[in-house]
Amino acid sequence: ADASNLLWPLLDGLIWRSRVTVAGQRRVNYYVKHLMHDGGGKMNKALEWLAENNDPKIICHPAVVMFSDVFWGQLANKYFLIGRLYFLFMLVVFLSSQSILKNLQDEIEDETEEQYIAIFACRMIIYLGSLTRLIFQQIRFFIADCQAGAMTKLAGFLPVPNYLFSFQQLGSLVLTICLVLMLVLEPILHCLSGDTDKLFSP
Repeated sequence: ADASNLLWPLLDGLIWRSRVTVAGQRRVNYYVKHLMHDGGGKMNKALEWLAENNDPKIICHPAVVMFSDVFWGQLANKYFLIGRLYFLFMLVVFLSSQSILKNLQDEIEDETEEQYIAIFACRMIIYLGSLTRLIFQQIRFFIADCQAGAMTKLAGFLPVPNYLFSFQQLGSLVLTICLVLMLVLEPILHCLSGDTDKLFSP
């Protein structure tokens, strides 16, 4: 509690306001360098810690607003936009392989090998572009929690990594499991091992 009470005066000390006005305005300097990266040059977790503090008054402090805007405007917004576009691309590919192309097959009496190839290509994009990324992400979070000892025992005996208590990460784990099951049960992979002259057999 005492540390939370010291945050506001600490952040106030990171702002210098000139007493001289020029054209009705005065200069303001924000000393927020070390709130953005640590001594090793890596990204500082100050913003993450402030968010976990759940204090809207601190989040609205001018110093916090300044360095969070710098993060968003010069770094985060690009990765956020790329991530959302990548997600939409994978969603379109998934819908194409699971619904659009399959419904197209139902409308055409003679199913062609080209349609099977198109479905196979879409699903390989999903497995390689989405499933592998999710697996590496789950492994990275799991190892990080194990190394930090961030484990919580459910029912007193079952250790669970703390990252799974986030709804987003739990949903990511469920999606990973579903995609793994899809890959294991992928019918096109079973067709590849069939004793037929065609690449894909109905």
